[in-house]
Amino acid sequence: MGMKGERARRLEDIARRCGVSISSVSRALNNRPGVSAETRRRVLSVAGEQGFRPRARKRHLSRAMLDLLLVVPEREELSANPFLNISELVGAIGEAFRDEKKRVEVVPVGDFADSIGDGAPGVDGVLFAYRSVGEKERKRLMDTKIPYVFISRVIPGENYVSCNYYKSMLGLTRMMIESGHRRLGYLGNRGNPNDIDRLRGFKTAVTESGVEHSVYARVDTIFGVDERVAGVFTDGRCDAVLCFNDFMAIRLIGNLRDLGCAVPDDMSVTGFDDSPLRRAAAPFLTTVRQPAFEMAFLASRWLRDNILNKTNRRLCIEVEGEVVFGESTLMRGGIRNRHREHTRTP
Repeated sequence: MGMKGERARRLEDIARRCGVSISSVSRALNNRPGVSAETRRRVLSVAGEQGFRPRARKRHLSRAMLDLLLVVPEREELSANPFLNISELVGAIGEAFRDEKKRVEVVPVGDFADSIGDGAPGVDGVLFAYRSVGEKERKRLMDTKIPYVFISRVIPGENYVSCNYYKSMLGLTRMMIESGHRRLGYLGNRGNPNDIDRLRGFKTAVTESGVEHSVYARVDTIFGVDERVAGVFTDGRCDAVLCFNDFMAIRLIGNLRDLGCAVPDDMSVTGFDDSPLRRAAAPFLTTVRQPAFEMAFLASRWLRDNILNKTNRRLCIEVEGEVVFGESTLMRGGIRNRHREHTRTP
């Protein structure tokens, strides 16, 4: 913490006094997300005491460099369930902004929500991927005229690109019924807003097919899937269970195994999302692949037009998922659906 007698003239001086990185100082001084409230307070306090004023960046005139913010789920959630390929999203943004110089900063949603209350982030546009933020944060962005768009979240009155979860689950359930399954179960996640459309798609397919037997279990979090939940489906003598996502399917398969129920011989199980976890699962899951790159690209193209051309058109797009067959489902005649062609849901 030396240099007490010298005035801070550079970011490095403030960083040294506060015991943080230069990038943290820059974020705090420019009111950008990615630093804690305590770090922000300490940096601003030291800067104020020293009379430090960072040189203003010339932005929004020549568009020499665009600053884009990609807001993603919390690190803890992605560590436990890596359903999201962030590099794929960044690649799609890069493709959409191919002709522009840009910086893409990735921040967890909590860091963004914490910082936006003090003012707008110093960025040209924001993409929210697989997470939403509150009305206060959205109003702050609108008031400061920073365009933003949601990926995989349908919010009334907002701009978004999402997977059509209703049609995707409808198509997957139809395929399971057409393959001979007659005692179907659905394992849902009450804590996720997309569960409503997936459950609705399942129920629609069951009703229109005339299948009379269906069993439901919904948990508040993924980690609520245990032997008790698995027992709901074994007690209901289900021959197939469609799960909200891949992680829940993997947990269910493990609990079914503990109950002496083999997948797929005794019961077929499907996932949703085509997450990296699926590749390590045994058996290899049948799932629905969300077109994440396509969704991010369409959202980014809209954002680019909004930033550069000040377009004001609405963006409300829902794209279809793909059913990808693995080894966790069985034709009810003993023929396994093993690595078949990708099939687009009807």
